[in-house]
Amino acid sequence: MSELTATVAETRANFSKIATTVNETGRPVTVFKNSKPWVLIAPIGKGYGDHIPNIDWSKQNIITLDPKTRKTILPADWNDPEDEGLYDDLV
Repeated sequence: MSELTATVAETRANFSKIATTVNETGRPVTVFKNSKPWVLIAPIGKGYGDHIPNIDWSKQNIITLDPKTRKTILPADWNDPEDEGLYDDLV
């Protein structure tokens, strides 16, 4: 049986089809970026997902929405002064 592979572009354009194939066949798909293996899309039910932790997302420090202003509120640790000006050269 040959290994299933796809490029990033193919994966982006056909993710639903690829995910369905992975789930139905139980075979992972290796996604290549710049001709190098980058990520693996694998079925959780076949042992690949055994290491996935059970996360209580309600207790995570994630982005929230201020009900009054309807603007996002970033976690305090995301506002690192060291990052100020990091991307200024790109504009």
